[in-house]
Amino acid sequence: MNTAIGLLSKVDEALSCGSLGRRSEVLRHVTDLFIVGAPRCSEEDIALFDTVFTRLAAEIEVAARVFLAARLAPIPNAPPITIRALAFDDAIEVAGPVLAQSERLDDVALIENASTKGQEHLLAISRRRTLSEAVTDVLVIRGDRQVALSTVENPGARFSEGGFARLVQRAEGDDRLAESVGFRPEIPPQLVLM
Repeated sequence: MNTAIGLLSKVDEALSCGSLGRRSEVLRHVTDLFIVGAPRCSEEDIALFDTVFTRLAAEIEVAARVFLAARLAPIPNAPPITIRALAFDDAIEVAGPVLAQSERLDDVALIENASTKGQEHLLAISRRRTLSEAVTDVLVIRGDRQVALSTVENPGARFSEGGFARLVQRAEGDDRLAESVGFRPEIPPQLVLM
């Protein structure tokens, strides 16, 4: 508990001093502290780090948020509120690593992001290790050609029959997309014949 109080007081001090350099320094220190201890963090610890990161991230420049996103994205038990805020950041340099890697983002968050953000955010989502049918449906509908290709060429992506039908329609006149769709082993047979 003393560590928690000490950590919060350092954050309050960094925020009150007004120096972006000091805030970034505290962010780096807290990030390193979390990453080293992440495997042993309890849910209470993660909630504390979530509070700290949320307070710091609201007051720092893009470069510091990029650092935070890159460091937290691959951590399985990263603070969920922070991860969500980073994923919905307008700067793709911040959102990209989190959208592509973070296991903390569920389908609801991914679908919301894919439904409201731009093509770069959709492209980052399309690169995730696994994608559910619900997520790929949104990517196939909203995504541009690059997003559609990235999604269909992702071996961890799963497609609904409707998603496949949409891809087949989009592939008309696009040899690379048609070939990529045709190579999917789970494509419904009736769509192959179209």
